Amino acid sequence: KIHRNFYKNCNFVLPLRSISDSISICTQSPIEMEWLLDSDVFTTLLIAALFPLTRWLLDRTVYHYVTSVVFGLPVDSPAHAKFKESLYKMLVQVAFTVAIFSHRHKPWFGDPKLCYSDCMSIPCVDQVTTVAERFIYRFEGAFYLQAIPMLFLWETKRHDRWQIFAHHVATVILIGYSYYLNILHIGILVLACHELNDIFLEMAKMARYAALPEWTSTVLFIGFALSWFVTRIYAFGFVVIRSTWFDTRERAIEVGQMLGLGGPVDIDPHVTILNGLLIFLYALHVYWSYLIVQIIVKALTPGGKLDDIREEEADAAKKKD
Repeated sequence: KIHRNFYKNCNFVLPLRSISDSISICTQSPIEMEWLLDSDVFTTLLIAALFPLTRWLLDRTVYHYVTSVVFGLPVDSPAHAKFKESLYKMLVQVAFTVAIFSHRHKPWFGDPKLCYSDCMSIPCVDQVTTVAERFIYRFEGAFYLQAIPMLFLWETKRHDRWQIFAHHVATVILIGYSYYLNILHIGILVLACHELNDIFLEMAKMARYAALPEWTSTVLFIGFALSWFVTRIYAFGFVVIRSTWFDTRERAIEVGQMLGLGGPVDIDPHVTILNGLLIFLYALHVYWSYLIVQIIVKALTPGGKLDDIREEEADAAKKKD
């Protein structure tokens, strides 16, 4: 029999194939495993530093050309800076979405329960992950890490800035913690629920900043609202969080029976912490859903138009100051 707390003193980074392999690496090369973890952290920090640098270069070249020449927005207008910001975010989200959904053919992508099928404990040392999956994690972690200071140094001031700040901090913690626990598959499903709808949101903003026909921003916003409620409310809450809450417990019981422990393997406090962070993000999604409904109601009222009420409130507060 293998004790259920066997892995508690081991820090694993790379996925292993069997319990015997994990015993060998845990007892023989902890320094190597720690070095690999440090290497991943260094790579993520390096990518995080490159994000604002790359944005700065594109902001003064490609984004400036598209905003000023293609759409004809005056350089000194507030819409010019906002358009470039949305263009940058939209292209980043497109890249992330393509990378994430390139894994849609994998069995676990359509069935979250399979995300834990290789796990004998938490950390999940037996889960096999690919280089592509780990790079998704590094780039996503780097993006949200640099987005925290950029929220105050670069981004347009919005009424819900502190909620966005809390969202980014919780996201960085979730990405880092789940990467350490080697449960990347369920983490990628979490990311899949977040990236797609932001593409429609930023495109709708760009259409409004560029003063395109009203129907353009309306159609894009409808696409955003539909994708938001499908992915961030339904899929994230009732598929992904449900899986992290119940499927992990079922797997712990199943493994406990396989190992003859007389009970489930110990997966806490890791799973409890992860679920707490996921529920916190979901609460923020519910809050933003309320704002989305407000925007829709305002647009449907006589004389109303489609606007981001977060920017309106922030602009009003700025004028008041």
